[in-house]
Amino acid sequence: MKLPNRKRYKHDDTNKAANIKKRQGRCNINMAEKATPMWARLLEVILGIIVLVLGVYVLFNTGAAVNTLRWILGIGVLILGLILLIRGATSKVLSGTGRVLNVILGIIFLAVGVATIVYSSFGTTLVILIFAFGLLLNALGRLQFAGYSMAVGMPSSVRWANIILGVIAFLLAIYAVVNNTFATNFLGLLIALVLFLFGIQLVIAGAGSRG
Repeated sequence: MKLPNRKRYKHDDTNKAANIKKRQGRCNINMAEKATPMWARLLEVILGIIVLVLGVYVLFNTGAAVNTLRWILGIGVLILGLILLIRGATSKVLSGTGRVLNVILGIIFLAVGVATIVYSSFGTTLVILIFAFGLLLNALGRLQFAGYSMAVGMPSSVRWANIILGVIAFLLAIYAVVNNTFATNFLGLLIALVLFLFGIQLVIAGAGSRG
């Protein structure tokens, strides 16, 4: 009576495992190809080009970029005001004081939203103030991190880099409040940079994907 050939069975099992891995690899490739069809890649490239064109437009028309931000800010404040007003008028959970406070805040936000959209100078100033406030927060955060890095023994280069960047951000924030033209141009340049990076990313993603 012959015993089963264990080597042959082991060899067969190895071949089966290899074939299964090959089939799984082919399935993964097919799924990846189906996940990025030609029209999707073409759409990404087209959108990337459009975003790049917008970046060029914003670069040479910084005022238009700030004006767009003014409209977005105004609409957002209007929506927030309506939410607060409706909550204050209809809420059954809030106390009487809370409902009155929501109504008052809603009216204030509605007034600010309308003024932001209707009066361009007020809206632009509000956008610049929010931008300057963001720069101030960034400056304070970097200076605070510089103190933290010194306390935990980080390299002095990290500490000084954060101190320098924090001081620059602080000075930019102050100058942005004083000089609206500088703030408009600087904000427009930042928006253009973001659009450029996003457009390049879309073009690379569309051109580099498998179809």
